Amino acid sequence: MGEEDRVNKVLFFQDITDFSEAVKQFDVSIFSNHRVPVKLHMGELKNKYFVKPSVVRPVITVLKEHNISPFLLDSTVAYHAKRHTIQGYLEVATHHGFTEKSIGCPIVIDDKGSSVTINNQQYEVIEHLDQADHIFAISHVKGHIASGMGGAIKNFGMGGVTKEMKLRIHHWSRPLFNESLCSQCGICASVCPFDAITVDHTKKWERDMRKCFGCGVCVENCPENALGYEAMHFQQGLAEAAYACLKDKHGLYLNVVKDIADSCDCDPTAKSILCPDIGFLLSDDPVAVDQASLDLIHVQKPDVFFKEHHVDPQQQIKFAETLGLGHHSYELITL
Repeated sequence: MGEEDRVNKVLFFQDITDFSEAVKQFDVSIFSNHRVPVKLHMGELKNKYFVKPSVVRPVITVLKEHNISPFLLDSTVAYHAKRHTIQGYLEVATHHGFTEKSIGCPIVIDDKGSSVTINNQQYEVIEHLDQADHIFAISHVKGHIASGMGGAIKNFGMGGVTKEMKLRIHHWSRPLFNESLCSQCGICASVCPFDAITVDHTKKWERDMRKCFGCGVCVENCPENALGYEAMHFQQGLAEAAYACLKDKHGLYLNVVKDIADSCDCDPTAKSILCPDIGFLLSDDPVAVDQASLDLIHVQKPDVFFKEHHVDPQQQIKFAETLGLGHHSYELITL
């Protein structure tokens, strides 16, 4: 990752049965004889759009055909639901059809972290990722209230760290208010997805800390620059956390650009499909595969994530590229 002027291959195909051919376009031999985590969000209860076992199972079969020993991997979540604990997540995974018998490989949920320093910040990467030299990802591309879009970068930037680290990244992007610059326009209150901000009839600005998610949407949309971040832009935190997970590792990244829902696979109330199904993208560069996913979606529905969430997902790609996680330039190859 990170070589100057590199243009990466991104393979595009429309049926998961073509994965076996797509993976041959990369040096998959370097993954052979390795135990490889397959990073996958296995879905929140009542969410309809997470990547289903019918997609994952044939991928695992092909990886095993290349003498790879895969295991599905995800981390516990910061909010209080069944997936907050390892046992609870395993129960949800089983409910969704992810078992060793049905998928063909072990299911591992991790909640222990190892510290990795990026730009003088400590990131707690889940141990099974930190200890791996070779990584595979299956990332569902969809909308997200805080990052505009979730893809490969978010799969690791939020899903590859401990639940304590997840909270820290959100807290870093909570707003700091500068009253002297505020025009009391109320835009911040109107775009806040959690109704955490109010500008009342006296034009007083207030934030309810119990409701504030730390998404930074208010900061991004303030026309007067009266709001700043406690520490950093949410998408910068995502990119740095993803870099902490993936730095100096060999990776392959499969983006599932189908069931492109309005919100994350963590959301049990996700309901709207923002864009028609596109297909599957595979690359050895997480930045290129996210850029290609975003570009193909914009052909169908220009700026759909920004229109839905008032957040530009291109920012996470820019932050990731600046770090050296990958390159936005790519060659799209259609099978």
